Amino acid sequence: MTLTINFNNLKSRSGWRSAGLYTFSNFFTKGISFLLIPVFTNPRFLTPADNGMLSLFSSSVLFLMPFISLGLIQSTSTDFFKLAKPEFKNFFTTGFALTISTSCIAVAILFLLKDYLLATYGMPLNFFWIIPFVTFLNFCTEQIISLIRNNNQPLRYLCIGISKTATELGIALLLITMFNYGWLGRISGMLVALVAIAAYSVYYFIKNGYLFGEVKIKYIQSELLYALPIIFMQANMFVMSSSDKFFLAGDHALLGVYTIACTFASAIIIFSTALIQYFSPKIFLLLSATEVAYVKIRQLLLYYFAAMVAALAMFISFAALFYHLFINVKYHDALHYIYFIAAGYFFWTLSSILYSFFVYYKEKRKIIVHSTLCMAVAIAANYFFIKRWSAYGAAIAIMVTYFIVFLITLASTKKHIQRIFQKQVAG
Repeated sequence: MTLTINFNNLKSRSGWRSAGLYTFSNFFTKGISFLLIPVFTNPRFLTPADNGMLSLFSSSVLFLMPFISLGLIQSTSTDFFKLAKPEFKNFFTTGFALTISTSCIAVAILFLLKDYLLATYGMPLNFFWIIPFVTFLNFCTEQIISLIRNNNQPLRYLCIGISKTATELGIALLLITMFNYGWLGRISGMLVALVAIAAYSVYYFIKNGYLFGEVKIKYIQSELLYALPIIFMQANMFVMSSSDKFFLAGDHALLGVYTIACTFASAIIIFSTALIQYFSPKIFLLLSATEVAYVKIRQLLLYYFAAMVAALAMFISFAALFYHLFINVKYHDALHYIYFIAAGYFFWTLSSILYSFFVYYKEKRKIIVHSTLCMAVAIAANYFFIKRWSAYGAAIAIMVTYFIVFLITLASTKKHIQRIFQKQVAG
């Protein structure tokens, strides 16, 4: 009954249109990438070893992200609603000054460690400046996406997503198929697209009065204090989602096959992200009200959970068919374990919506404890299962890790969940 009321309420408001646009945008942009999997898994263009190298690159960017962005992406999502516009401008400008500094520090550190990284992972020398640069550009992209969501501009969100995807994949296809650039062509397309989005981001920030305020010490201090739990939280996300790639990094071809399976199963996360892009700002707005409408938050959560159950069922029903139709036979060994990955990603999507409460209330100690527990679970599971069963074990580790993480997240947010589900009257 609650879900029916929720659906009718969404349908009767412009919110339904906005949610639809966010969902369509994510699926359109990510869907094109999925349609190109046959090209990116064709050994004429990209070998499994090439895809393994790309996986190392992406995992390295994800690893650096919390140290370059600190807690600024999360703070922007919430402080947008808390601060008056002049103060938000100062906060936002201070944040950009911080990330430029951390990006420069990251380049210096990677070059100091270059001998170890070259010997251990076989990374090329140009990775050591490209990875921090791409990480900073990703920060710019995340910031504009956060502000567009908060300003409820789904059409602009759609245009940015389409433009980025078309530029990135168009250049990558040209360089890979016509000029045989291999994995370097894929990274080149990504780099050009991110530079273009970053340039537009600066224009958007200036136009809306978010940039060129004062750099204030109080915001540097507060963000450095808040950065610690956020670094823990994002480091936790890296360990859970990408540390398995480093466990398998000794065999680039095996890693490439496994990574394509993870990419394919990530359709579940893509759907989750599309919904969260709409729901998270709504939850933050409801929480910031003088009298919190807990019933409305409950309805949003129930709708989200039901949608994710449906997404998992769809994936299980059609994964094997699409794998045989679109993915090169060299990657079909992953069909033995892809359902473990999908199940793990499903549990993660249930946890990720609950992270909204950590971020909004800035529960520093709880974030650190929660993240430390989850990282310990992920590392232990990866070590235990991958050591015994390689890529098959990595898939099992994903399922086990994310299931335990979901239980830990439920326990950590118990207070908020009880408040939401015990309230019977809005407000």
